[in-house]
Amino acid sequence: MNQSSSPKAVRRAVALACASLFACASGSAFAAGAIVHKNWTSTGTNNPTLSGGGSLDVTGFTGGQNNWTSNTGTLANAAWAHSGGSPWFAFNLTGTADVSITVTNAQANAWQPGMTVWASGAAMFDGGTGDATDVGQVTGFNSPHTFNQVGSVGSAGTLWMTGANGNMLETLAYANAGNVYANAATNDWNLPILGGVNDVSISSTYESGIGGSIGSGTATLTFNDMQAGWYTIFVGGANSLGNSTFNLAVVAVPEPQTYAMFGAGLMMLAGAARRRARKS
Repeated sequence: MNQSSSPKAVRRAVALACASLFACASGSAFAAGAIVHKNWTSTGTNNPTLSGGGSLDVTGFTGGQNNWTSNTGTLANAAWAHSGGSPWFAFNLTGTADVSITVTNAQANAWQPGMTVWASGAAMFDGGTGDATDVGQVTGFNSPHTFNQVGSVGSAGTLWMTGANGNMLETLAYANAGNVYANAATNDWNLPILGGVNDVSISSTYESGIGGSIGSGTATLTFNDMQAGWYTIFVGGANSLGNSTFNLAVVAVPEPQTYAMFGAGLMMLAGAARRRARKS
């Protein structure tokens, strides 16, 4: 396929154009903090580091029934930034690694999760700023009272988190184990909300490939060669079943070259030890 006609290339062009507009409008400082990241159970902090071979987890978090989607009567299937205890989580990856992110329903019900992952680069997401000019086509609410959980950064419903309002740089992917809303006209931010795993990145700056899977009560996103930097996860209900307790796990596997370098280092140390033994 000609790269210039690929969906990712088209999204990249749109996002770059939007970014240029935002850059021109961002001369003044903004008051960030529209959302607040929650603490990870495994670290007790909302800004942990993650290195290759490491992991992070959240256990027993109560998530909203429809804060990711499936709120047709109130938010027109947009995400709701402040519901479900504001289930936003951030982490700082310290080096290139293959990373998997999994959310699992921890209750005996049929609650289905939705999850979106963004990159903010060298700094933790600052929380964004409410944007009164960024208004949903169905509800008339501004972001992030409702926000766009499936669109590339720079599209309607994401303006509160980027440019003049926040430091988010790119939407990477979303996974939806719940209901599908393919008719964009019925959704607040005029985009289809698909099921399964969806790569909505516009570049290869933060990863070289995206995959994953969904199942009953679970969703996983995988990122090949995820680059060092800050990432943000939003988790919520996607089938309007009622609140549910979920677990969230992030696992980083070092790149093969990292293992090779480690092995080479061990061999060098062993050789040095043998030489010292012979001299003695």
